[in-house]
Amino acid sequence: MKKTITLLSVLFLGITSIATAQQQGKKATLNEDGTISVESITLPENYNSPEQTQVFDRLWRFGEPTNPTFKNTRGTTLADIDNDGVDEILYGIWNTLYALKGDGSVLWSKPVSGTILLPPTVADLDNDGTLEIIVNTGGIPNAGRVYLLDPLGNDLPGWPLNFSDHWMINAPAAADVDGDGILDIVTGERVGATQGFVHAIKMDGTPINANWPVEVAATPAFTPSIADMDNDGNNDVVIAASSAGMYIFDNQGQVFPGFPVFDPNVSYSYQSPILADLDGNDNLEIIGSNHGNSPGFYVMENDGSYKPGWPIALGGWTYSPSTVLDVDGDGTFEIFMSDRNTSGTVGDPLPTIYGLDPNGNNLPNFPIEKYGGTEGVLSIADVNDDGVLDIIFPSVLTDAGGDGYIHAYSLDGTGEIAGFPLRPRGFTFLNGAVLGDVDNDGLLDLTANSYTQTFGTGVDSTYVNVYNLNVPYNPDTIKRNGYKGDNTRDGFVELEPLIGVTDFNAAPTISIYPNPSEGVLTFKIPAAIQNAKVKIYSVDGKLVFSEERNLETTSTFNLKQLNSGLYFVTISDGKNTSTAKWVKK
Repeated sequence: MKKTITLLSVLFLGITSIATAQQQGKKATLNEDGTISVESITLPENYNSPEQTQVFDRLWRFGEPTNPTFKNTRGTTLADIDNDGVDEILYGIWNTLYALKGDGSVLWSKPVSGTILLPPTVADLDNDGTLEIIVNTGGIPNAGRVYLLDPLGNDLPGWPLNFSDHWMINAPAAADVDGDGILDIVTGERVGATQGFVHAIKMDGTPINANWPVEVAATPAFTPSIADMDNDGNNDVVIAASSAGMYIFDNQGQVFPGFPVFDPNVSYSYQSPILADLDGNDNLEIIGSNHGNSPGFYVMENDGSYKPGWPIALGGWTYSPSTVLDVDGDGTFEIFMSDRNTSGTVGDPLPTIYGLDPNGNNLPNFPIEKYGGTEGVLSIADVNDDGVLDIIFPSVLTDAGGDGYIHAYSLDGTGEIAGFPLRPRGFTFLNGAVLGDVDNDGLLDLTANSYTQTFGTGVDSTYVNVYNLNVPYNPDTIKRNGYKGDNTRDGFVELEPLIGVTDFNAAPTISIYPNPSEGVLTFKIPAAIQNAKVKIYSVDGKLVFSEERNLETTSTFNLKQLNSGLYFVTISDGKNTSTAKWVKK
């Protein structure tokens, strides 16, 4: 009997191994019309091995029937809308916006006209200490609106706005475009394939000035990104038209010189870019991805040219939104992108997550290669409390049982974090994860959305899934969180303050020229300063030069002894400190 049991056990293990090796799964692809296609694939051997099974506690899952044609993209929103110190979860399901508490109960729900597809934008628009909630709707038949809600889900006066029932495409962004100290709402309107509008709207529902909205020659392709692109003190709006190129509008609705940048081989959809100063010259770059006949990753200057080393060509389309962060605190940004690579029935790992420096070179330990690509949101946080940042992302795949994947890989190259991937019900395709402590227990939680796709053979549902990661919650270790990194969706990223550089984020009043230079630093200041202290810091916060002297409005220093790189110049009169960036060749 013992031999028989052993033989049967071996046979059973062999059958199990064969079944594992041949397990079928599903791969999702986004079509040009916004619908989703799904195909069957063969997953690699041991793709769902017990060693990969999640060990975290799934706190709860909330689900409701969803639109059978159009599915949610880009995740959920975490925000403390009731000002109790604990984040709520905001998520639109079909034609209802839900505010969920940390125990999974519904705080409130708000019926809307049309379909909610992207996460709400949340910000304190008027600096009164109360958050406002902005959400777009669209769908077919056309019933689109822009909603502005209070923390209880009530419409603010004059809202929602209706632009001929047109689909209010992508998510809204919140930023002070007109410079009045109150955040404005910037959003896209789809009229048709060859016409769209971009709106910049005040909190009372009116345009910021008579030049808005502005017209683009195709569907607004992604959530607008907003920042001062040319360092003139005014915010600008970056938007692409799906098949008609990249635009930059100033706050008066005027198109930047050289724009729109049009290439018939380049199209944009869903790939909202990040705006950041990659080279320290005070002019921002546009960092993103595109599809079309020449798909790839790009960095575009504010004059419409590509930064040297860019674009980087890909073998196929991508809808990847970029994530940009100075990971190691050295004063230089790192750029993270993703690809949909999935190697058919072979199961070979392929490049999925790219880490790139500002010149387009691969970072150490990148690209991350794995089976099953992603085109979702890339969040960056320390999810296992080991002092090393991790990158968290969804997948294009489900397994045979219909469960999806949320992955987390360490940025140090050691691979996937223990306990990942998480396995929510349904596809995580085009979505992602946000991190916080939604149940206020002091431990880090991960919230991810997912959905089923049955193509009419059943009722599709969408879900909010919440997991306890069983490590202490520390908001300082969550660096880029959810769609476009934060709840304003404005897409602007700045370097964090460095030790010793006290007023780095203040508006600089030092004008340095030429910049970059080979070591002779000449600057202008508004007025002469007696007994001024001039200090220069390297990007790691080290003081490399210090001198006290009387300064004229124009002063020159010879700093050829310094190494090439980015430096921070501070001038202090003992009461006020002004700061500027200088690049030494």
